[in-house]
Amino acid sequence: LIRGALAAMIVGVAGLEVVAAAEGIDATLRSVKGHSPDVILFALALPTNVDKVSEQVVLLAGSSPESAIIILTASDSAAVARAALSAGAAGYVLESEPPAVMPEAIRRVAEGQPWVSPRISNAITQLNRAPEKDELSARQQTIVRSIAWGHTSKEIAVELNLSRRTIEASRADILHKLDLSSRASLVKYAIDHDLFDENDEMSVPPAPPRQAEKL
Repeated sequence: LIRGALAAMIVGVAGLEVVAAAEGIDATLRSVKGHSPDVILFALALPTNVDKVSEQVVLLAGSSPESAIIILTASDSAAVARAALSAGAAGYVLESEPPAVMPEAIRRVAEGQPWVSPRISNAITQLNRAPEKDELSARQQTIVRSIAWGHTSKEIAVELNLSRRTIEASRADILHKLDLSSRASLVKYAIDHDLFDENDEMSVPPAPPRQAEKL
């Protein structure tokens, strides 16, 4: 119903044409390959995170490199928006924006200019001003380093003289704070932000490989 209403609104604007209205990322990718549109308007489903939105934008961009991508979503997360734009999206529009915003955003990105909802743009600016490393406390940085080495919650708890439950709660808090969803993305964060060092005295290499523990 919403997709149909959005398509009808766009069709009613002079100079704009809807060539396809697909549901979900897979159907959208097929439609994109078949039509090569000037603009891809992709509604981002919730819940989402930086990994998911990056993956979807990369897939869309790869299917039609010449298309400008606009993300339409209710998510006002600056981290998610920044991830979408970094992955190749040209626009990020909040569902709470007035209807007149959508045609303007479509025309803007079609002309090669970015369009980001002002509230999101301001939030990204604030996010960029603060070094991401400072988002984590000293203890959280130590936990991230230990995770990067491959330590289990039990091993980290022994290292920091804390309970296993405390470590697992800290892991969950770190993932939420950084808007990440997996152990692999947390390790990548540690590497990208110089939190992982093979010579780090606070985290020693893990014991021989054992059965993987869920994050």
